Parts: sequence; C-alpha cells; structure tokens
Amino acid sequence: MKKCIALVASFVALTGTATAQTDLYVRGAGRLIPLALPQLCAEDGEPGPASEIPAIMRRDLDLSGFFEILDPKGYIESPGKCGSPESTTFSDWSVIGTEGLVKGKISTSGSRITAQLYLVDVQKQTVVLAKEYQGDSEQARMVAHRFANDIMKYYTGFPGVFGTEIAFSSRVGRFKELFVMEMDGSHVRQLTNERGLAMSASWDPEGGRLVYTSFRNRIPDLFIMNVASKSSRQVTRTTELEIGGHFVGSDQLLASRTEGGESDIVLLTTDGKVQRRLTPPNRAIDVSPVPSPNGSEVIFCSNRGGGPQIYRMGIDGSNPRRISFVNSTYCTSPAWSPTGDKISFVCRADGNFQLFVADPDGGNVLQLTSSGSNEDPDFSPDGRYVTFSSTYFGGGYNIAIMRTDGTSIKQVSTSRGGDFEPTWGPLLK
Repeated sequence: MKKCIALVASFVALTGTATAQTDLYVRGAGRLIPLALPQLCAEDGEPGPASEIPAIMRRDLDLSGFFEILDPKGYIESPGKCGSPESTTFSDWSVIGTEGLVKGKISTSGSRITAQLYLVDVQKQTVVLAKEYQGDSEQARMVAHRFANDIMKYYTGFPGVFGTEIAFSSRVGRFKELFVMEMDGSHVRQLTNERGLAMSASWDPEGGRLVYTSFRNRIPDLFIMNVASKSSRQVTRTTELEIGGHFVGSDQLLASRTEGGESDIVLLTTDGKVQRRLTPPNRAIDVSPVPSPNGSEVIFCSNRGGGPQIYRMGIDGSNPRRISFVNSTYCTSPAWSPTGDKISFVCRADGNFQLFVADPDGGNVLQLTSSGSNEDPDFSPDGRYVTFSSTYFGGGYNIAIMRTDGTSIKQVSTSRGGDFEPTWGPLLK
C-alpha cells in the first residue's frame, strides 16, 4: 500500500551493515538458525516499543522457516538490559544455544522514537548488523519488519517480505467481505461492507489498488478499490458475468466473461472496455486468467480437454497448451510467481484439494500439501512463499503460508467464519 511505503520512507539514518554471511545457512540442510530477541533497552523506562519490536520480529522470523526462535522464558539476561552490544555477557546466550542475538535501545521524544538495533554473532562475539531508525511511535511495527528483513538478508542473501500485506475474502454471516492484513496475520482491517459477495481480489503492481468481483448489483461485476481510502468504483456494467480480474500493468485487466453457456478470457481496460478476446468460442469454460510477470503470457483454467486443467497462452491468445500434468482429472486456481520461474495450482488429490508447484511449462511438479483441503494459492512478492486457504489446522478455512518447497506451513488467520482467496501484495519500497 502507498501508505505503508510512505511510513518506511520516514525512517532515517541507516548505519553501516556487515557483508551478508550466506554460508551460515546451508540450503537444503534443514538446519534452523537459533535466534534470541530479548526486550530492548528503554531509555525512558517505559517498555512500549522496547517490548513490541522484538515480539514482532520473533513472529516474522518464525514464519520465515529459516530460524529457531528461542523462548524468552529461557533467557538468563534480565529483560531490557541496557549497555552496548559489546558489553553483552556472551556466556549467558551461548549456554542456551544462541547463534544470533538482537540487541538495541529505544529513545523517545514526545511522539517520536529512535531505535538503534544490532544483530550480534554470539559465537564471534561481534556486531554483524547495525541500523538506526527514526519515526513516529506508531511506526514501531515498520521498524520491526524492516530490521527482520535485514536479518533475513544477512543469513540467506535475500531480504524478507515482512510488512507486506495479504488481502482476502472472509465470511461475515451469510456474506463475504474483503479484508487485508499484514502477512503475519496482524493488523486486520475490513475493506468492504457490501452485505453481499466481495471476492477474487488481486493487487495492482504498486500495491495501492485491488480489483475484485462484487455481487452488490446481483450480477458479478469487476470493481477497483483504493485500499487506503476504501473507496471503490465499478469497472464493468454489462449483463455478462465478469469474475477473477487481474491487473496487467497498471491500466489493463484480465478477466473471465460468461455469456450464456460460453465463458472466455478477455483483456479489458480499467474502464471496462474489451480490448481483446483471448479465447475463441469453443463451448468450453475458460476461467481464472493470471498474467505472467512481464505481461506477455497468461495461465488459466479450462475444461476444453474434458475435466478442468491449467493452460498457458500468449497475451494475444496464441499457442494455448496444457501445462498441468499430475495424476488428477481436476486442476484449477493457477498462480504465477512474481519471479516468473514457478506456477502454482490446485488439483483434486489424496481425497481432497491439494497444492502443487511446477515450472511454467509444467515440468518439475511438486505436491506441497497432502492433508486437509488447500485452495486459492498466491505467491509472495519474492517468490519464496505461497499463501493459500486451508483446513489443515482443523475447523474451517483459514489463511496459511508455506515455503515453495512444501516446508514450514504456518497459519496466519484465525477466522471463525472462514477466510478464502488470499492475494499477496507487492514488496514495500
């Protein structure tokens, strides 16, 4: 969202960073890096952000699947201890198995805070990462996300996606409304109050708008919402049924349009004008179009060969070919990684709906889930995670995330009514 981007930009005076030690994490070895994130030093004596920031980072880094977050109840050092990182009693941390230790102090002046944060290598007894942030006190969450992203980059070579947002559709009584939350499941806000069906949302490339399908007029039409203001405008106004919109760049939309018994993929302007019909009249059901990251191709679901399967074609409708090759007669809900190297989709398998990832040509298929019902996948902006709707944790559907190798599945929403169709927003700048 543009609002969050502005908040991050208000943090100043980033200090020097040590070179990333990517050898500390051996890919495929399955080793989790033990991290300790104690309460920070609060110079004014009030815990506030000094407790909030490490708690948020603990949640972020646990969700990443790369770290073992040590329980604060096992810490020997007193919470909020002040002093320079170099004055740390390192034996208090090495004895409980700590490799990485986050230290720091919080200073306040009116409504402003200054956070000085450090990542300490306990074995080497040295500071390997140091940053300073300044901002309003309500921006403590963004401070935590930003430093957690830096910790991820130090250990893995790639920054994290903490602080990004996931929009989703949630059941409210007999209706479905749109909501948005941070990727860790916090800061949940309701976006629509249409007392109808608001569903199938997708972000624009800048993260400020969502295109979604609404039944507010009893016929499914596409709407575009400004997420910050929660204002929306109607895009399509026809008797046809438009579902599953996706932005292609900032001024075009892909959607499926159903008229009579024909359901086709169309390319629209953001004012609802049809620019191109991508699939010919073939009496098949062609739905769920998703553009490639560069906008040159489309993946979609079609039953043109019998049961529904995943297909790929050019943005002009050329060269359609099937790309889902699993032992299932029913595959749907495609998603394309923002990095362009993977697709994800859902197939009926193991007695339920399960998630798969593959190369964009359908090769190297990997089944990610095998328990519960798992639907509606979408990739994180760095392509390393998938968010989806799942019953894996028991009860109804909730939003979960996992790494694209099928490990580290984590529940991030806890709705009683059911949460569906998550869509992951872009990286914050």
